[in-house]
Amino acid sequence: MADADSREAVPGQGGARPVRTAAVVIYATLALLILTVPQALPNWLRDMEENPVQQVLLQAASGVQAAAEAVGLDVPYRRARAAFHQWTGKED
Repeated sequence: MADADSREAVPGQGGARPVRTAAVVIYATLALLILTVPQALPNWLRDMEENPVQQVLLQAASGVQAAAEAVGLDVPYRRARAAFHQWTGKED
């Protein structure tokens, strides 16, 4: 009987490094969220206590927000938010 670790990876049956694959998926998802909902990260950082690291991260997040808005990556989020507000009758 073969050891589970000594078997060869079968194409299409998952990678040999599932933790690495999961990490890539998680970080790619976070990057996509930061780009498509760009105001979330600066808002979150503004709620934190002020410190030098927070200030640097806030400046970087604000730059990402400005770039994402300039390119139009936040348009689907803004449309969905407007539709939600119209549907619920809520305002910003």
